[in-house]
Parts: sequence; structure tokens; C-alpha cells
Amino acid sequence: MSGPTTREAHESGSGPAITAACFPAPALLLRTNDPVGQRTVRAFADGQAETARSLSRSLTVALRSAPDMGARVAAFIAAFEATEGWRYRAAASSPHSTGRYSPSWADRFRTPLTDDNPNLFRLGDHARFRDGAMWDPATRTYQGGTDTPASRTMRQFEALAAARFPWSPRVDVVRNNVFLPNGRTADGTRLLRGDAAHRAAAELTARISARGGDTSRIATSGHLIYTASAPESERRAIFHHAMALLALDHTAPADALTAWLQAAYLLYQAPRMKRGADATIRTFLVAAGALLLSGPPVLPHNIDLRAYTRTYDLFVTELRTAQGTADTSVGRQI
Repeated sequence: MSGPTTREAHESGSGPAITAACFPAPALLLRTNDPVGQRTVRAFADGQAETARSLSRSLTVALRSAPDMGARVAAFIAAFEATEGWRYRAAASSPHSTGRYSPSWADRFRTPLTDDNPNLFRLGDHARFRDGAMWDPATRTYQGGTDTPASRTMRQFEALAAARFPWSPRVDVVRNNVFLPNGRTADGTRLLRGDAAHRAAAELTARISARGGDTSRIATSGHLIYTASAPESERRAIFHHAMALLALDHTAPADALTAWLQAAYLLYQAPRMKRGADATIRTFLVAAGALLLSGPPVLPHNIDLRAYTRTYDLFVTELRTAQGTADTSVGRQI
């Protein structure tokens, strides 16, 4: 007797399972070499896996009863919004009593990005991620310590971001071109250097100062590289095209994989909240990928930084290569 088909295996729950192993800890968060400290960071994957399994089940039900493309898109959007809700609740119930990941900052996980309040993130200053590094107020730099996964990762992606800029010193902004299914090209995440990066650093400093934070260790001059989220109108269009890509009725496994790869890049160019976008996107991508592919997809630990610093084509190519370790030969049709 032959075994169950791939579709039957998925629908009966006997297909490849979503586990914590689907969520490798972002190395940028591993800022210590202490195994206990690293284990605490890695434990977040348990909640991601539980949430992704629940999302995949509810999305399966919603898609089965979706009568048309519009309903399918709506089902994927609802699943993404549910993921955002989970991320907020995880932040609100965080065991951290202080710091950026404490419940006192939970509202930032449900605060939408706007053109007046874009996300700004510095790529650089890897020394501050070294284990045991100490701040030297005289030189305004971090000194000493030993390399960590975070410091090595930051050093790597600062170099990749710098390589995206042309030789001309007059170019301070590079935009990630996002190729939408309708043939339009949208502007995704921006990379900033020079005066543009200095303005971003000054803006970030002003924001932190306004809410009573310590800004004494923020560099606002010198060689800086920042990422900046795209304008709201572009992000909205990119997000909806990502949902449409996933919602298509893919008749071939290769088409389903390509759509998932492209949607991954699009989602990282279209964050919606001030905090938590990376964990939200990772969790949603595994839930949707497990549904559309033959099993949970493979996420590189640095998928977010890859999306910020790589071109559309290069990101999709690299992420496709990463799927070589997964069984993506047969797609699941809903």
C-alpha cells in the first residue's frame, strides 16, 4: 500500500512539523559568549514555533473556505495581523523588568510606522556588541571585550551595506528597488551614509532625548551607515503585493517557492510597527511557508539584515539556496 500524499500528510498533521529549530536565534541578539545568556535568547523560538503552528492551522481553515482571490488575500492579511498581535502580547508579558524588551515598552510593538516617525537603525559600531566591552568617554568608543556572534554579524553587514554605495561621494542614499507583480518598481528600505546618515543619527538622538533616554553614546558624526524604512505609501503597496503573491493558487511547487521567496523580501521592505517587525515576519513566513511548500522553510539567522543590505535578486537567490537543505520538491495546494 502506498503512503499518504504530501497534501494528505499535511492535512492530517503528519507532515514536517514546525519546531523551535525553524527559528534560529538572530546572531545580532547574541551579545554574550555565556551559554546561559545565549540560551535565554534562543528560548524565544519556542513561542514563535507555537504561534506559527497555530497560524498555519487557522490559515488552512480560512483558505479552504475562501471563494476567490480577494478572500484569499484577506486570509493572509488576517494571519499577519494575528502575528502582530502575538508579538505585542509577548512584549507585554516579557519577564524583563527593565530595558527595551520590558513590558514598559510594549506599546511600541503596536505603534504604526509613519512618514514622520520612520524606523532608523545603525549598521556599524560592532565593538559595542563585544562581550565585556567598556565605554571610554574620552574617545567616545567601546574598548576591549571579546568578539561575539553579534559583533561579527554587525561587522559583516556594515561592510555589505557600504559596498552597496557607488564610488561617488555625492551619493548618500541607496534605495532597495522592489519589483512588484504588477510590473511597478517600488522604493523599499533605504541605506544612508554621509550627511543623510548624520541627519538620521541626529533625528534618533532627538527622539531618545525627548523620552528621557541617554544619548551620550550615540555618534552623530564620522563614518555612519543607517537603514531607514520606506515611505508609508510604498510600504503599504509592497505589503499588499506580498500578500497577493502568497494568495495566488500556485499549481506548481516551483511557483509556490518563488512566490514565498519574493514575498519574504517584500515583507522586510514593508515593516508596519515601530518594534517587533522582524520576529513578526519570521513567524508569519514559517507559518505561510509550511502551508505553501512541502514543509517549513529555512530561515537564515540574519534574514532581516540580508533583506536590508542585499538587492532583490541577490536576496531571493541566496534564500532559494538556503532552501536546498529543506524538502521543497512538492508544494501544498489549498
